Amino acid sequence: MKTLALYVLLFLSFASYASTVEPVLKALNEKPEITILLPASYATDKTKHYPVIYVLDGQLNAQLVQSMNARLAASAGSYEHIVVGIESADRLKDFAPSVNMDPRGPIGAGGGADKFLDYLEIELIPRIARQYRTTDHKTIAGHSIAGLLVVHSFHSRPQLFQAHLAFSPAIWWGERETANEVKKYMRSGISKGNFLYLNIGNESGEMRAVYDAFVDSIVRNRSLDLMLNLDEFNTAAHGFTLSAGLYNALRGLYKYQQATGK
Repeated sequence: MKTLALYVLLFLSFASYASTVEPVLKALNEKPEITILLPASYATDKTKHYPVIYVLDGQLNAQLVQSMNARLAASAGSYEHIVVGIESADRLKDFAPSVNMDPRGPIGAGGGADKFLDYLEIELIPRIARQYRTTDHKTIAGHSIAGLLVVHSFHSRPQLFQAHLAFSPAIWWGERETANEVKKYMRSGISKGNFLYLNIGNESGEMRAVYDAFVDSIVRNRSLDLMLNLDEFNTAAHGFTLSAGLYNALRGLYKYQQATGK
C-alpha cells in the first residue's frame, strides 16, 4: 500500500492541467485543434508566469513534450513551461513553405506555411498570452514536415520565437527552397540571438546529403549569438527522432534560457 501511495504521489507531481481553446480563424480556413497543457504548479502559484512551447502535430507530440519537460523541471533540469499542442487540418499545406512539383513527392502539396505562421503570430500567440500567465519566451517544435516549418520560421521570422526545435526536418522538400534561404540568412550578418536544435535519424541517400549540406552551412556561418545544438541518431528511424532527441533538445533550451536570462 505504501508503494502504491508513492506511485500516486509521483504521478500527481508530474500531472498537468489540460484545456482547449477555439481559435478565431481569420488567417486560416480550416480549424486546427489546440490543446493547452499547463504545468502542475499553474493552479497553485497564481503569481508565476511561464515560457511557452508550441508543439506542431500536437495530438501525437504535445503530451510527450509536456511529460519530458515536467520530469526535467522536477529535477531542476528545465523550467516549467506551458505546452500548446497544434494539430493542423492539412499538415502538408500548412507546414510546407512552397508547393512541391517534384514527382517523387506529392505534387501540388504545400505552399501554406506563411499563412500558418500568420495565424500563429496574429491570432494564436496573442490569445494564449491573454488567457494564460506567459512570459515573452516562446519555443516552436516540430518533426519532419513540421520541422520544415520550424526551420522556415527560424529564417523568415526570427523574432517570432526565441527557440526552434526541428527534429529530422524535411528540408529536402520541393526545390530545397528553405535550405537555400537559411544558407542566405546565415551569411547575411543579421544577429541570430536564438536557440536552434536540429537532429537527424537513419535517413540516407539524398535526404541525408541535403541535411548534411544544410547543417554544414549553418555551422560555418553561424553568428556567436546563435546557440546551436546538433544530434545524430544513426540507429533511430525517421519517425522516432523526436523521441530520441527530446531530452537533449529541452536540456539545451534550458541552458540557453539560463545563459540569456530568457
